[in-house]
Amino acid sequence: MNQGDERHRQFLALYSPLHERLVRFVQVLIWDKEEVRDIVSDTVLAAMEQFNKVQHPDAFLYYLFTIARRKVNMYITRKQRFVPLDVHNIDEPIDNSKGVLEQLNSKELHSAILQLPELYRESLVLFELSGFSIREISGLLTISENGIKSRLVRARIMLSKKLEGELHERNTKNAS
Repeated sequence: MNQGDERHRQFLALYSPLHERLVRFVQVLIWDKEEVRDIVSDTVLAAMEQFNKVQHPDAFLYYLFTIARRKVNMYITRKQRFVPLDVHNIDEPIDNSKGVLEQLNSKELHSAILQLPELYRESLVLFELSGFSIREISGLLTISENGIKSRLVRARIMLSKKLEGELHERNTKNAS
């Protein structure tokens, strides 16, 4: 087996257990299924091309998600610059296996998450939806564990206020 095959095998061994977490992280921030696939593919390709920079297997998690964060943030910035964000125009067709109310709530949650400042949004998505531990997020974002805990508390408070405001607004419209 040549050295290239061995590096490829090492890459796959490190990447495989992280694949679902990576996809979930990107899906929460980007609802468009095709864009999710593209961003995940771009992330994997970039990680594979520069895999020789990873000095220790424990660093691979941070290396991979740093690339993904950059790709997601570039996509969000590009999308906000050229297309106004309107969660009711998401390209996804209505899924008849879910109730319409459940889908609306899901879209409202997605919208509220996207409205959070980036530093809170990333921490919340990594912890609550991608299953990272406080310690892993701390290493990924290069912030203290207490800083991550603080961001999570603030993100939850902001998210709760946004969702309460949207619920109040919807109830007021329905009452009219």
